Amino acid sequence: MRESIDLKTLQRELQKALKLINDHSAIHNDTSKNEVDIDGLNNTQSLLERCAALVDKDNADTKPTLRIIHHFACSGGTLISKCLAAQPNVFLLSELHPTTRLGMNIDKANYTPRDVTTQAIYGRVPSVDNLAEKIFVNNIIELEKHIRQRGGYLVIRAHTHSDYCTNKITPEVDTLTRVLEPYFKINNLVTVRNPIDSFMSLRSNGWVHFNPDSFDEYCKRLLRFLSCFDENKIVRYENFVEKPFQELIQCAQQLSLPVTDQSLEYLDIFKISGDSGRSGMDIVPRPRKKISNDFEKEVHQSKFFQELCYNYHFQAISKES
Repeated sequence: MRESIDLKTLQRELQKALKLINDHSAIHNDTSKNEVDIDGLNNTQSLLERCAALVDKDNADTKPTLRIIHHFACSGGTLISKCLAAQPNVFLLSELHPTTRLGMNIDKANYTPRDVTTQAIYGRVPSVDNLAEKIFVNNIIELEKHIRQRGGYLVIRAHTHSDYCTNKITPEVDTLTRVLEPYFKINNLVTVRNPIDSFMSLRSNGWVHFNPDSFDEYCKRLLRFLSCFDENKIVRYENFVEKPFQELIQCAQQLSLPVTDQSLEYLDIFKISGDSGRSGMDIVPRPRKKISNDFEKEVHQSKFFQELCYNYHFQAISKES
């Protein structure tokens, strides 16, 4: 209420300031008048700046909230995302990225009648990535509004792999945050798994899209990714499978989402892309895959893994592994 009163006051003062500007223009054009009210003009500039600042703050306060989940591939993010998608009135869009070419058939145009961006790429539209970002933002704005007006919550699962695990230069800020933050109040959640396990799965699936194909390079990229987020936004996969419902509550609280205690019983109803890992509905810890001697050597020699262990407390390979 106080801000509304201040804004009205500033509006009245601005009208006086605009009159002063007009008077000054008349004086400037009349060579017979040499005195100019400099203090009044400075005050006018101050009023304009105050109005602009107040409007900017008001716009920021009224931005709708958008929830984004970030994680590397093969790190358990699909499971956690599916658990969140099972909550009341939550609608999850999985593995989004406006400009990635991963998974796209470059040699032959696929049938994608609802996908304007892909067809624009096939059609050789100039500056297509800039266009793709604009289309993406407009789509998310409309979708979020559509869901919010019906009492729902939109959650986006970012395709983080496209930003940090390809041969493109890793960004200072992930793409989804960069393009959507001007229009939304972004509420982030980051899920992470011990890089030893996630990289073994990544390599096994043939999803290492960067060079050199090494564990140390992977850890370097993971460090770059995690450094963009506060540690209180990071959820560990290992903790989630130990106590799924307790961790789910923490994830939901981080994203300001509702939780129902029966949601984990219906996970198989939800079909999301990237669901290539575990099967079945039981959420329990699973044994680590066998580590080869060559990979164990990679792990021990990785300086970036040592940095990850120091900063984020990951467990190194034990003698029992």
